Amino acid sequence: MFTREEDGVLTIFTMFLLLMMLMVAGIGVDLMQNEMRRTALQNTMDRAVLAAADLDQTRPPQDVVEDYFDKTNLREYLTSVDPDLTLTRRNVSATPYMESPTQFMRLLGVNSLPVPASSAAVEEVPNVEISLVLDVSGSMRFSERMDNLRPAARNFVDIVLLGGAVNTTSINLIPYAGQTNPGPFMFSRLNGIRYPALALNEDKGGILEMFNNTMLAASETAGTGSVPGGRYVYPNVSSCMEITTDDFLNVGLPDNTTYDQTAHFMNWTIATEVVRDEFGDIVKFDENDEPTTDGTGKSRSVMNWGWCPHDKNSIIYASNNASVLNDRISNMRMYDGTGTHYAMKWAVALLDPDTQPHFEEMAKPANNMVPEIFEDRPLPYNQTDTIKYIVLMTDGQITEQVRPKQTMHIDNPDRELTKRTNDRMQLTNSGTNVTNFKRLCDLAKASSRNIVIYTIAFEAPGTPEEQMKYCASSDSHFFRASGKAQINAAFSTIARQINELRLTQ
Repeated sequence: MFTREEDGVLTIFTMFLLLMMLMVAGIGVDLMQNEMRRTALQNTMDRAVLAAADLDQTRPPQDVVEDYFDKTNLREYLTSVDPDLTLTRRNVSATPYMESPTQFMRLLGVNSLPVPASSAAVEEVPNVEISLVLDVSGSMRFSERMDNLRPAARNFVDIVLLGGAVNTTSINLIPYAGQTNPGPFMFSRLNGIRYPALALNEDKGGILEMFNNTMLAASETAGTGSVPGGRYVYPNVSSCMEITTDDFLNVGLPDNTTYDQTAHFMNWTIATEVVRDEFGDIVKFDENDEPTTDGTGKSRSVMNWGWCPHDKNSIIYASNNASVLNDRISNMRMYDGTGTHYAMKWAVALLDPDTQPHFEEMAKPANNMVPEIFEDRPLPYNQTDTIKYIVLMTDGQITEQVRPKQTMHIDNPDRELTKRTNDRMQLTNSGTNVTNFKRLCDLAKASSRNIVIYTIAFEAPGTPEEQMKYCASSDSHFFRASGKAQINAAFSTIARQINELRLTQ
């Protein structure tokens, strides 16, 4: 009789279903808790190895990783830290071991679940070649731009040459104004022809012969000036070359048979302005060119006379000496004009492998212009272990190129061309110069070269900003900056992107 009763059968079946549902849900809970522990462990691992692999890190990798695990109360699960360190590479891997206890799966005989995690990070410094191009034109005197540029550029140098990077990173420092000065050595090597020596009195702009690139014959009578017995001559203190239009059609160094020297002149009336403080009072300087506070000393012009920067502001080639680079940056002076296309020509050429014989020559002990370890630079394009960068900063648009009709006109050293309209001629217009600039940007970014270009428009809205945007490798490689904080942030960001850290696992 009772064998035919079916009361309660559904209840028992329902209980089994409920138990199965609870078990499945319990497994889900156990797996979720396991994943939460794995995520926490993995995040700690990633942060720890990234910090330990940073080339700026001064602590031992083991200590750095252990400290991260201590702070997150996971120290007991760290089993090993394996660093692989060289001068130019820090590779750090770490392995933990953790088990997550189960609450529901133990009913199935599974008392714990493994928590898999591992991580490795590497920061390595490949061969890095940088052309750092800085605008030192007269407009940089406005709004303390030059004073704000100097610490930002020095900070850039310090970051990219930090730690092991100093062994693999070379910087071509290229200040420019109306022209770009490659220096006396390169001027001579590329067949520059200097204008001759000429006697000139100091009151007409003559300088002491000992500071000149050319000298009169000992038998010739020199000009006179404030130094008794001093021999004064027409200034020849720069080494800019009159590059031709054809030179902008390729990425190499200028390669014509000969090049005339750019004249020593000013176009606009700027150089006669004196340095003033925030209250408008004239600042005076001592014999070390440092501002004085007691009102003594001599006044100083806001910029040097010249369209071509003087030799003291010429290019520094393939340097990894932060002190030398920063000293040059600290002492940069302003000059007339904005010839960004000239600066870009040198920036690209000094990353071109065909320039290597010149670097090899400059690296010889007799010349000592390039570190011996960089005598093989510029390296070939598109090598997997080499990256080439141009970092270009400007505060103005590219100007026309004007010249005195006579290279050695007697008024060139002390009277601006805008006051001598009959002595002034246009070499190229601004449109031609912009075209040459853009052509070089395109040549540099071509896949066959793949030079990465960062640009900064420093308080330069409108046309100059558009020119910088065009030249940059992408929109993210262009920076707009205004004021001290932003120009420093732009250079710092670029430097840290160059020293980018990569997570490998």
